[in-house]
Amino acid sequence: MVFVLALQRSAIPNTQLLFFVNVVVVVSVVLFASGVVLALLRRSYRRRVEEEKLAAMGTATARILHQVKNPLQTIVLHADLLMDEGIVGDPVARREVSEAIVAESQRLVAMLNELSVYASGARRAMAREPLPLDDLLRHVARQEEREAEERGVRIDVSAVEETIILGDAYYLRQALDNLVRNACEAMSGMEGGLLMLGVDRVGGMASIRIADNGPGIPPEQMEKVFEPFVSTKGKGMGLGLSICREIVEGHGGRIEVQSEPGVGTTFTLLIPLYEELPAAVRS
Repeated sequence: MVFVLALQRSAIPNTQLLFFVNVVVVVSVVLFASGVVLALLRRSYRRRVEEEKLAAMGTATARILHQVKNPLQTIVLHADLLMDEGIVGDPVARREVSEAIVAESQRLVAMLNELSVYASGARRAMAREPLPLDDLLRHVARQEEREAEERGVRIDVSAVEETIILGDAYYLRQALDNLVRNACEAMSGMEGGLLMLGVDRVGGMASIRIADNGPGIPPEQMEKVFEPFVSTKGKGMGLGLSICREIVEGHGGRIEVQSEPGVGTTFTLLIPLYEELPAAVRS
């Protein structure tokens, strides 16, 4: 009887030890299995990210090659025409062919410049100084007015207030030129095309509005308008809006867009006012 009790007392710790060992084994198996699953998930995620990157690179490369190929083909074809003695001997025909070559060459250079600007990034050192936005916007309007009239578009700058920011005139003019030109192209040929340019002050920010009454942007494309190599136009690389955003963000601001199909599109650039910036930044 004493032996049985002793055996039972000695078996209790062994049972607890066996239970503990089983728990440790189960937990270890679960942790190991979890680690394997996590590693597989990470590998799958990395593979998916790499595939998405490769797909994006492929799309971008294909778009660049397509856009570069078109003007190159035109240049080659017109250069070949200049070898025709009949065209060479006709001053009018020769001039038309030469003008076509020059125009396509300029188009190619413009596309490559656009790509170069995007690749270099907008976070470069900018020559920022006190800049009257009202003067800059009126200058852009004057520069684009003739082409806009040819497209049947009227530009209205009546809602431009005197506003000063700390900015780089070259890059901001590039951004504004792009937005104005895009709007004019969108309204090209439509009746009553109107582009309204405005500048005012909103809560310590200069608000630049570029509003058109064009066809608008389809809802499914709204989330992608600022993505590189995305374009609703048949020409261009789709870098213009992406570069505009980088330029505005390089000035400490942001760019917003509102659009309704059949009603029009409004781009708003918000940039800190010069007098609202800290003294150390202004100096």
